[in-house]
Amino acid sequence: MKKLWENWKPQRKNGLLYCYFGMLLLFELVVRAWTVRPFFAVGLLLLCLLSLAGALLLSFLTLLLPEKLRRPAALLLTPGAALICGGQLVYYSYFNTYFRVFSMTHGGQAAQFWRDILREILQCGLPLLLLLAGVVLFELLLLRFTELRSESLRGLWKLPAAAALSLLLCAAATLAGDHSPNSPYDAAFRVNSIDASVEHFGVGTAFFLDGGRMLFGFHPAAPAESRPMPGDGEEEETAEVEETPLPPNVMDVDFEALAEAETDGTLAAMDRYFAQEEPSLQNEKTGLFRGKNLVMICGESFSSFAIHPVYTPTLYKLQNEGFTFTNFYNPIWDVSTIDGEYVYTQGLLPKAGTWSMQDSAGNRLPFTMGNQFRKLGYKTLAYHNHYAEYYGRTESHPNMGYTYKGLGTGLKVTEIWPESDLQMLELTTGEYVGQGPFHVYYMTVSGHKNYNFTGQNMCARHREAVADLEMSEACRAYLACHIELDLAMEHLLRELEAAGELEDTVIVLCGDHYPYGLTEEEMSEFLGHPVDPVFEMYKSSLILYNSATPPETVDKPCSSLDVLPTLSNLFGLEYDSRLLAGRDVFSDAPALVMFNDRSWITELAFYNGKTGEVTLRGSASLPRDYVEQVNQVVFNKFWFSQLILETDYYARVLGDNL
Repeated sequence: MKKLWENWKPQRKNGLLYCYFGMLLLFELVVRAWTVRPFFAVGLLLLCLLSLAGALLLSFLTLLLPEKLRRPAALLLTPGAALICGGQLVYYSYFNTYFRVFSMTHGGQAAQFWRDILREILQCGLPLLLLLAGVVLFELLLLRFTELRSESLRGLWKLPAAAALSLLLCAAATLAGDHSPNSPYDAAFRVNSIDASVEHFGVGTAFFLDGGRMLFGFHPAAPAESRPMPGDGEEEETAEVEETPLPPNVMDVDFEALAEAETDGTLAAMDRYFAQEEPSLQNEKTGLFRGKNLVMICGESFSSFAIHPVYTPTLYKLQNEGFTFTNFYNPIWDVSTIDGEYVYTQGLLPKAGTWSMQDSAGNRLPFTMGNQFRKLGYKTLAYHNHYAEYYGRTESHPNMGYTYKGLGTGLKVTEIWPESDLQMLELTTGEYVGQGPFHVYYMTVSGHKNYNFTGQNMCARHREAVADLEMSEACRAYLACHIELDLAMEHLLRELEAAGELEDTVIVLCGDHYPYGLTEEEMSEFLGHPVDPVFEMYKSSLILYNSATPPETVDKPCSSLDVLPTLSNLFGLEYDSRLLAGRDVFSDAPALVMFNDRSWITELAFYNGKTGEVTLRGSASLPRDYVEQVNQVVFNKFWFSQLILETDYYARVLGDNL
């Protein structure tokens, strides 16, 4: 490198490379310090190499420009880089994840939350000030102390050559290093995770990776065949065989024949994968709710913290007089609410880097509750009390089998922020109660962050109701806004009972994601002990209630991904359990809770995908290769869920059964 600078006099004289390298490294380190844990890891070394490569390339591109354009270009690059890094800081503060290139193409919808965004900007004051100080410093260096003139471009090619060398060193370190989940290798070649990319490569590289994957797609190497998770399968072999085994929840699909006839390699691989997937069996709960109505609610930021015997008595009643799931988890995905809806309503894992729900609008979706109940002649309706078109719901929800209304498309709720769940129920129950069999889906909004008594109308509306609660303002406000959801549920029960349909109606309520508007300290207030941010943060409540069904406790680990197959079995609907990523909770299928960072929970262990740490759930040791096999199962679940979305696979394999 020393000869490079000695042989190229113009570059040594102007010092542009040093400015760019210092700028990129400073901005990356600020983002890393505020969002990545641990700070000191292999990703820090890779980030330095990649920042150097970026500085070399920017210097090359700048010096290729006509001399009079070089300084303006350099002066624009500095605030541009700071703007991207600052945007990531604010976005991470609000959503606990980083924004993608795809998010920038839909920024107009996020602008509706400008008050919340302004509040987050103020909360990120210190790191944003550091970025601003960096902009001022490097602008001064470029203006006053850096000469950009050069008599010749001779030797300029050495800049991209040096950048390529830096990238090769980074690639070699990635390939030679650990290949486990959430390693740099995993982030580069196996998963499309913006969080993992920023952690291991920095904001700049993650942004370019994400943009390339959005334009050209992302298809990692074909995964290995899944084997049944060890433990449960081996125990079943020694168990006494039932005289009349119950049939599996499957449909008439010959995957092996499809694979043999298929010329497309991807589709053939999918056929072979689903052919060897073990279906879940019908069980004593199959058809328990056959013929009943279903009200399915996705509660904005709903969690166990919203359930209280005094402040939210109806939610407390529904929780304690229905099925109580003691190990239910509500993971968060790349796109918070709409990905949470996608998992809840479709039983599939979302594709990273896009809005999976909107992308599914052109696909055949035979297993959604809307389409399954519509096929049976039910009235199927869906409602959302915020803007109807937000996240493309006006396209996706009708495709899931619903007649859909939201604010702006027939649901005349008062336009405030956030809108009232109670008013939504008051305006809509008359459209289906007492009018024959029905299935209704609601997406609520009253529980939306931020949790305070000044900018959140539902919190302010019920401020006095929680005034005696000795907790922080955010905790009191969180419970206050969920009083509105509680009143909505009270109205629903009252209307159903008046129409004589309460016993014939099943109510299901699940959150879209954990309440990320609460800090870890505030969650700890609710829990009474420091929250575990790896697993406990996502532990939540699933309400499954029917007034004619006795209460029951379910200890099996499960998640929002499992709701769709569980309901399909409870209502005795025809579905193929092999084609869903979730599992019927009441079946003998082994439990598996999956998280966005590839952490997981089974009946035997907790696995931290970031650290590789395994914690046993009991005293028994794990079977040989257990962790590796479950990791492969998890990888396959994510991969084939993505392929189902991309290929419209259900339309291909089910044909006339749709």
